[in-house]
Amino acid sequence: MTAITVRAVPAAVPQVLTLTMRTVSERWRSTFGWGLGLVLMAVLQLAVYPSVAKSSASMQDFVNEWPEAFRQAFNLDAYTTGAGFLNAEMFSMMVPLVLIAVAVSGAAAATAGEEERGTADLLLSLPVSRGRVVVAKVLATVIAVLLVAAATLLTIAVGAPLVDLEVGLGELAAGVLMTVLLALFFGAVALLVAAATGKRIVALGTAVGLALGAFLLNALAPMADWLEPWQKASPFNWALGDNPLVNGVDAVMAGVLAVAAIALVVIAHVAYRRRDIGGR
Repeated sequence: MTAITVRAVPAAVPQVLTLTMRTVSERWRSTFGWGLGLVLMAVLQLAVYPSVAKSSASMQDFVNEWPEAFRQAFNLDAYTTGAGFLNAEMFSMMVPLVLIAVAVSGAAAATAGEEERGTADLLLSLPVSRGRVVVAKVLATVIAVLLVAAATLLTIAVGAPLVDLEVGLGELAAGVLMTVLLALFFGAVALLVAAATGKRIVALGTAVGLALGAFLLNALAPMADWLEPWQKASPFNWALGDNPLVNGVDAVMAGVLAVAAIALVVIAHVAYRRRDIGGR
């Protein structure tokens, strides 16, 4: 009687961790570059703040001369306060767009990048399921976004007291958290398109296009009556509409962004499992 050898299925956690760390190590240069760029931008803005604070009355009078819709669009109504300055100079555009770039570029390359490099066949020939591959790629993208966000948070938290910029650490963390969730939402969009098409450029273009459209919708809506009702459809409004640097985390909108991102990742997993990749 021939003995049947049963091959043990490798544990899921070590596999996922190995794939995650491999992906993180492959992307460390781009993650470091994005993080360094945002840190230098934060340092530059903090260096400018004492001049703004010194001439706060004349500066706020100057800002108040601008159209109300423009002030609303770029959060300029409290420009000379610590939270208002950070809102206008960092969190209304710079921080969200950089974190979205990190998330989208990582997610677009997650599965489609392996296919375009011709390494998907080798990866999937290993005793690892496609589900574990998707989980590992998502974790690597989340880690990259968190590293860049943490570097920004640490820079502002340490630098703000040095230039007498008053902002609560809890409110600053809330602003970073809501921005991270916004970035992960658009990263999930890129992952879904990449998993469904296998085309990194298509995924990148779709997610970036939607993010820019959502940003413009949120920024321009206060300037046009016909556009204003649509502002609440923008994920930028979900994340930043309640001004987390002043009011803290909006739990409802944070939940909406998190659930939407998870739902998109689940759909991406299904699409990746069903698609024929090199005949596998």
